[in-house]
Amino acid sequence: MMNENLVPILKKMCEMVGADYDKIDFKKDGWYWEYQWTKEQESEFQKWMVEYLMNNKGARDILMHWPRKGKKLVTEAVKAFIWNHGWKVSE
Repeated sequence: MMNENLVPILKKMCEMVGADYDKIDFKKDGWYWEYQWTKEQESEFQKWMVEYLMNNKGARDILMHWPRKGKKLVTEAVKAFIWNHGWKVSE
């Protein structure tokens, strides 16, 4: 079962590219290569996710090595998440 704090993040990612959250196997290696988004969509998602983490201690606890509420630390954690699990960026 997926962590309840991660579900809204993945659903938002899917929403942004028109993907069906319920049809993606998030346990499969490379699931994040199945869709792509523009640099603008990625930036919009980053802003959304920073706000999500700033307001959700549970999400910070599971996604950050040192779960602090500082905007700089949260932004760096979000960038790392996108780097590792974000959709590929279309040219």
